[in-house]
Amino acid sequence: MKKIIRPQSKNFKRINRRVVMVKSVKGTILSSMKDNDTFLAQLINVSSTGSQIYSNKSIDNNSMISLELSSLDGSHNVTYTGKVVWARKNPMKSMGRFAYGINFETMTPEHVKFLETNYSLSETPEEE
Repeated sequence: MKKIIRPQSKNFKRINRRVVMVKSVKGTILSSMKDNDTFLAQLINVSSTGSQIYSNKSIDNNSMISLELSSLDGSHNVTYTGKVVWARKNPMKSMGRFAYGINFETMTPEHVKFLETNYSLSETPEEE
């Protein structure tokens, strides 16, 4: 697994708010040649643009995956599709051998509303 390093400026500020948590999620590798290549993962943080997960499943950079996030009451799930933009070995192996950064590809208003309602994710006010 090759680590991709993205340059960041010293003045880099995250635009989207992240919510940190540990929650079990189900994932599927969409770009796999195998049918139904599913895996379990721990959702570590989520924002309106992506997430970080830990898993024992080895996934290549640039792979397309889907993550199934459940509502607070467990009544329904919403699937988010994204691309693995970084991968590295995880020092906290008890939660999964690998850490992945996922960039969500398509965010509909329903996807955003689900995150706001179930993951306390809302827009941050503009700083002046």
